Order: sequence, then structure tokens, then C-alpha cells
Amino acid sequence: MDLDPTPSKPWRKPKLQRVVRPARSAHVPESKFERKYDADSGQVYSQTEVYFSRRQYSDWIGEPRTPLLVRKAALVTDRGARSLADMARNKLASQFHSLTAEHFLAVPWHLAEGVWKELLDRRAESFHAWRTLAKSYPHPEEFGQREYRYLLDLKQPQLPLAEYIPGITSPGLSWMTCLRISPKQLATADLVSIHKITNLAVLDLSDGQITIDNKHSTFDERVMRTWGELSISRQAFQHLRVIMFGWQENLSEWIFRYANQFPSLCQIIVTDCPRMHQKNRAEWEDIAQGTGWEARHAKKSAKSLRPVLADPTFYSGSVSGCYYANLERFETLAVNCKPIITDPLPMLEVWIGSPRQWSHIVEDFPSTRTIVFDNIKTSSWREANRVEHTDREQSKRARNSEVPTQGSALPPSKRGGTTARPMRKRQEKSAADMLGEFLR
Repeated sequence: MDLDPTPSKPWRKPKLQRVVRPARSAHVPESKFERKYDADSGQVYSQTEVYFSRRQYSDWIGEPRTPLLVRKAALVTDRGARSLADMARNKLASQFHSLTAEHFLAVPWHLAEGVWKELLDRRAESFHAWRTLAKSYPHPEEFGQREYRYLLDLKQPQLPLAEYIPGITSPGLSWMTCLRISPKQLATADLVSIHKITNLAVLDLSDGQITIDNKHSTFDERVMRTWGELSISRQAFQHLRVIMFGWQENLSEWIFRYANQFPSLCQIIVTDCPRMHQKNRAEWEDIAQGTGWEARHAKKSAKSLRPVLADPTFYSGSVSGCYYANLERFETLAVNCKPIITDPLPMLEVWIGSPRQWSHIVEDFPSTRTIVFDNIKTSSWREANRVEHTDREQSKRARNSEVPTQGSALPPSKRGGTTARPMRKRQEKSAADMLGEFLR
């Protein structure tokens, strides 16, 4: 009798541990462990499922600005094979992600400048590379030149605002930061947390995007009061030179109650704010002038901003040019506790979310939409105010000294009399007179 060696059930390959491996994640994944039994094969096995966060990993500091356009360095140029210096720059550029500012302590600026230009030629520049060179060469004749500005555009932020703030902050003040955000896209707590950017130089709060017009701006007087208190305590905003308000429905003349609490503030720029524009100038102009802020006419405001916002040497819609436009004004300010920083530092411009650009300044007729307020609190302005205050006090004392004292002559009669009729002194009766009248 022949035996059939084939088993009654076909043999199946045992199931192995299954692991789901999606793209890299910025957070530790959660796992689910289960023991299972396969009835067909009779095998017992374990299965682990790993659940990653939907929020994908984003190396926004070390990744090149345009990772898909990075080019490899050519081994041969028009002049032949590359020199040893070119090969060294190429090697540094390709390995820059592992370099820090300490690696450039003994490297002169002209050599580091060549490395940066190599990164630009290969389109491999990153925020990490810019930040490293800005920390190593912050002087105005080095990386502090205007041409070395860097734009970090985070159109779809994958992290909360609080996680971006440490990366764009320079505690040692190696560079300045210009921040553009939309308050409608932020919670009030996130908006207040901007004070942690201690090197903030320009702040642009611009709403107005079509996709978010159904929300209200979180910027109001309470936020400005909080910022002012932090500035007075020198915890924040010590280097803020320009603040821009675009499409803010809550903004009004109350802004001048807190503007002087920021020691470095040179300009306040307002556009399309319903409570502050050229047509209702009478409602806020005297308040602004009395606190040391002079308002330009709307047409002059737009005309002066046009070359700043339409800078052909940088990105369209950038506002970091306001920092350079106020360098001289900052030197003339006579305010208390002003930080002594006169030389321009490297400038980082950051766009988070979708703040509306001020393109109407360049494209549209200026009309009445935009007002520029200049800080005029210079030494001469303070001296003039001091003299005016002294004159008012002297006039007040002079008026008070003209008030008639007790026992002096009475003032002229209001009915036109030139002299006042002297009052008769009343004769008081003695006790003898009163007794004599009684006996009669």
C-alpha cells in the first residue's frame, strides 16, 4: 500500500512580525502588540503595528531651501580641472550639515564667503548654513551686509509656532529677525509668545487672506498691553524697530498708549485698518503728535514705502527693508534705556503661514489706505517740549500770583464802575445805649 506523503492541508509560510514603516516622523511612534494564532497552519506568532503621527517630519533648519534643485559640483570647469581650493569649498559645501560655528573660529571671512557662494551656486543653501555663518561673521562688513539676507518661507507650517521660535531666535544677538504672521491664524497665547524672539527687529501683523476672512484677528489692546509690560521689564522687544499692522479691525488710537514702551521703535506702519486712515485723521492725529509720533500723509506714506517693499535685490513682498530704512532714525532717538546697537546685523526674514503681502503699495494707487508714523522723539524734540512745559508752568504761576489776597482792594465792579464804593463800618451799640432805649 502506497502512502501519500502530501499532507491533508497545504503547508503555508509562517507569518512574520509585521512592522509598518511610513516616512520619518518628528515624534515617537505608538505601537500595538498582539499574539495571534493561525488556524490553518497551527502556528502561533506575534504581530506589532506601529502607528506614526500624521504630521510628517520636517527638517526646516537643515534641509536645503530647494532640495529638488540641488546640483552637484562640476569636476571640470571652463578653465580645466578644479583647483584644490575649489575642491575644498565643494567638500565643505557638501558636508555643511555637520558643521557649526566653532569650525569657523580660525577661518577668515573671505574663505567662508567662498563657501557660501559655492552653496548658492549649487542651490544647496539652508537655514542651518546661513545661521552658522551669521553667528560666525555678524559684522557689517562680513555677513551683516544687506545682500546676505535670508528668507525662510513656511507656507504650510507643520509645527506649532512655539516650536519655530527657538530656531529663529539668536540669544547672543548674532542676527536680527523679521517676522511676518497672520493673527487670524494664531491663538492669542501663540501671538503673545512672540515676545520670546529676543532679536526681533521687524514685526508684520497682516491679515486679509480670503480663506481666513471668516475669523477675527486675535490682536487687540490686551495683547499690546502685555507686550508693553514685557518691554518695560526688559524681557522682550528691546530691539523692535518697526511694527506693521495690515487689515487689523481692532487697531485704533490706543496704540499710542503703548508705543513709547518699546525703546527701539522707530516706525509704526498701518494699512487698511478701518479706524486709522487718512479720512478719519482728525480722530487720532493730535493723540499721535502729542506722544511723539508724526503721521505722514497717505500719498507720501505709500510713495516712501514703494522702494522699500519693491526691493529688486530681494524677494517680492519682503518687509525687512524697513530695518535698513530706519538705521539713521534709530541713531537720533533720545529715549531711555535704548540698546546701543548701531551697526546693521545679519537679517533673517521669516514668513509663517499666509500673511497678506503689501503688494497694493506697489501696484495700486496710494489713495487713503496707508499711514506711516515716524518717531520724532529726538533730543531737539525733547528740549522743545521741556521749554514749552516750563513756559506753561511759569504762566500758570503768574496767573495764580494775580489772585487778590485777603485785605487787598476789591476788584472793579462788573457793572462798569471804575472805583469801588467803600463799605461803612457798622457801629455796634453799647450796653448803656441799649438800657437807655429800654427806659424810654
